Amino acid sequence: MINGIFWDNRAPAFFSKADMRRADFRIRVIADITCDLAPISSIPSTLKASSIADPVFGYDPFSETECAPYQQHCIDMMTIDNLPNELPRDASTAFGSMFIHRILPEFFNDESHVLERATIAEEGHLTARYTYLQGYVEGNIS
Repeated sequence: MINGIFWDNRAPAFFSKADMRRADFRIRVIADITCDLAPISSIPSTLKASSIADPVFGYDPFSETECAPYQQHCIDMMTIDNLPNELPRDASTAFGSMFIHRILPEFFNDESHVLERATIAEEGHLTARYTYLQGYVEGNIS
C-alpha cells in the first residue's frame, strides 16, 4: 500500500490495529509517504519516521510494536517523512551529471552547434531560431 494523501484526523483511519491482526489482512508492505504518526494517523502502524539511510522497519501487529523488517509475521513499513524532497534531489543530481558529461564539453568544441541551437537570446535579441517568441517579448501574447 502506498499512502500519499492529505489526511485530516477527523476522517477515519484506513484500517485499525485490530484489522491488521486478522488472518485476511493481506497488506504486507506499506509506504506511508504522509508519515502521520500514530495514534493520530490514517495508518496505525506508522510509529516513527524512517530515514533514507535506514528506510524500512517492521511492525508486529500482534504486539503493536516495531520489529526487524522482512519477517513473515510483520508488516514492512517505509515512512520517510522527507521522501518528497528526495525526488528533486535525485533529479538535480541526474541533471548535473548529464550536463557535465554532455553539455559542458560542447563549450570547448568549436565545431559543435549544440550551444548555438540552444541559445534563445543573444545581445538582447532573440536568435533567428526563436523569433517566433517575439510576441511574448513585446507583451502581445500572454
